[in-house]
Amino acid sequence: MLQRYSPRRRVGTALAAVLAVGFGATEAFADRALTPVPFKDGFESGATTAFPRKGIDGTGTVDVKAAPGGHGGKAVRFVMPDDGKSYRTEIATARVPYGSYRYTFANYLPNDWIRYDAQTIVSQWHGGAGTYPAVVLAVKGDRWMMIVHWKTGSDLVDESRHPAHEVKYDLGPVRLGHWNQWSFDITWSTATTTGSITARLDGTEVGSHRGPNSYHQDTAPYHKIGLYRPNWQAWKGHKAGGTPAVVNYYDDVTITAISPGAPVPPPATPSAKTTATSAPDRSGASASPSVQAPASAQAPASAPATGPAAPGSSLDAADAIPLDTGSDQDTDNDAGPLAETGASSHTPIILAFGSALLAAGLVLVFRSRAARRRAGGRRGD
Repeated sequence: MLQRYSPRRRVGTALAAVLAVGFGATEAFADRALTPVPFKDGFESGATTAFPRKGIDGTGTVDVKAAPGGHGGKAVRFVMPDDGKSYRTEIATARVPYGSYRYTFANYLPNDWIRYDAQTIVSQWHGGAGTYPAVVLAVKGDRWMMIVHWKTGSDLVDESRHPAHEVKYDLGPVRLGHWNQWSFDITWSTATTTGSITARLDGTEVGSHRGPNSYHQDTAPYHKIGLYRPNWQAWKGHKAGGTPAVVNYYDDVTITAISPGAPVPPPATPSAKTTATSAPDRSGASASPSVQAPASAQAPASAPATGPAAPGSSLDAADAIPLDTGSDQDTDNDAGPLAETGASSHTPIILAFGSALLAAGLVLVFRSRAARRRAGGRRGD
């Protein structure tokens, strides 16, 4: 004999099904955040199609070539001519949800790299149009620099009245003709999570930051690599200089989800064929790179990650990084724009909330039908 389900049981079954869908969607996004290797590319395919975004301002080029310096295999090469028009040649990964990640990559500056006393950005983690990059890796003169920008709480208003906070870290001297093995362990800050950054070069910690390190937007920053010289923009008065084109190589780019405080990655083993030439150290520092204490800082205790943070060093007008407007004047763009908005990190919450609303609606529908049935039964009596 078949059992007839009561309206209450039907409501319960429907509610359970809807909530299962909502929580299932939430788990799907959570699993995405915990994927062991959400991104990995060594460019052995001969293309950069794994990077969904590309931005070229001017006549620069991005192509895959044989890796120089005895590295072996292939690497992506970024070329930016000093023609008075070119200032950006970059590609970018997709976004990732907020969390803790290990970003690793290798980059190579040729021996004929010409010293440039303003910033040449080779890697940046960006939140999108209308913001400064949250984290920057740049060459300034003969030094590696890490720059962190952030806004929290009431700072998230008009940029002209509340510019981003900035702090800079000297990561040590640049080595030319050398494959730099970089590792950045980053926990992206949120309203409830204290951010942190640990930078390592060739297996040695060279800088760290603890405190806010993003804009607490709906999406976590995405990773851009290549070449970007803000001061080469024409509106800043830069004209063709006649110097050789700027070249930077990248290889072995990965993003791995980690737990905060994950074990330190093993030092990279340099190739026996690589001939490394150290750039002259004109900083005046007496400590050698091998014994120099790593740069580190912590957001002031009076400015927790959940509220407005005290600013670090002020923006340097000489080589200030401009806001990303998302209006790259691409001449060779076969991918999405760099500042394209990614999926919201609030999507799981939105899905769960929408599922709850749908469940509540179903409950009301079933209750209304049950009430009508009861009313009809009383009229029949």
